[in-house]
Amino acid sequence: MTKLIINNASKSYGDNQVLKDVSFEIHDNEKICILGASGSGKSTLLKIIAGLLESDTGEMKLDGKVIPLYNDSVPPEERPMNMVFQNYALWPHMTVYDNITFGLKIQKLSKREIESRVERFVQMLQISHLLGRMPAELSGGQQQRVGIARAMASLPSILLMDEPLSNLDVKLRNDLRSELSSILKDLNTSTLYVTHDVLEAFALADRILVLHKGEIVQLDTPEKVYEEPSTIDVANLMGYQKAFFGEVEDVKNGVATINVDGATIMAQTHETIEPNVNVDVLIQQDSLVINRTQEDQSGYNNLSCKVAQRIYEGSRWKYRLQVSERQYIESYSKDHFEEHTEVVVSFEVDKTKVFERK
Repeated sequence: MTKLIINNASKSYGDNQVLKDVSFEIHDNEKICILGASGSGKSTLLKIIAGLLESDTGEMKLDGKVIPLYNDSVPPEERPMNMVFQNYALWPHMTVYDNITFGLKIQKLSKREIESRVERFVQMLQISHLLGRMPAELSGGQQQRVGIARAMASLPSILLMDEPLSNLDVKLRNDLRSELSSILKDLNTSTLYVTHDVLEAFALADRILVLHKGEIVQLDTPEKVYEEPSTIDVANLMGYQKAFFGEVEDVKNGVATINVDGATIMAQTHETIEPNVNVDVLIQQDSLVINRTQEDQSGYNNLSCKVAQRIYEGSRWKYRLQVSERQYIESYSKDHFEEHTEVVVSFEVDKTKVFERK
């Protein structure tokens, strides 16, 4: 069943339009990650849904009930949702226990129910030993766990999370990401999770909503967003390498034949592209393989090139390969190739995408 529907949410600050007619829906118990570069409108959208910011237009439906997003908007405290911020936002004068139970006491739950929920979520987030401490006595990772426990304990209809792991160091962020993925799967609530971290989105999301300059450019499963990016901006966000530019010679069954300075490569296209159009070619980085000689394989592109530069990175070498007088591509290999050596770089047609040059 549909839990939340957002219709035509827009937000501008003067001439700067941050959100442009954003519409989507989230289902019961679904986890959607809102992904995008800085300034794409991610946090603004979440704050509008939470009631912390008024939209210029639009409405939302929560469990079928219409909630205007501007003018007569329902205040945050009357919306059945909780938000986890990236800066933790704990009450500094309260213990961990009091922070977690603050909202539960406002709901006037019984002492037994409060204790039951505290036990459930502190165990889940492994913070039972911290209940008597003050926020100032906690590390950043511990504070964030407390913030998550506090938000979850009230069993909100919608859980909103605004880059909750971004202030943590890399190792702690990776560890907590894995734990959070399991916790959210066990939690019987819908979740909207803002992040700029692609791996975080892959780990947590049932679907990924990609924002670019305030507009939804793709909403799909993690696999679809990665394997079939709808725009060049999505492909860039997914870590594709903007490898070549060239001219389309032919298009058949969604596969374009492209002339790259005299060399011919094949690439998948998700746009309507005609012959003689100038295009950019993007490639999944892990698809690239360097060989000393050409190994003809069905479904692969093979380009002769020269090693222009190599950089040792410990477990592998990073190579800058010259494909033509004006075009280069980067690839990685554990194999050692001398500079100026002639090599062949191979990459799968299915992992090569083409978009019209703007």
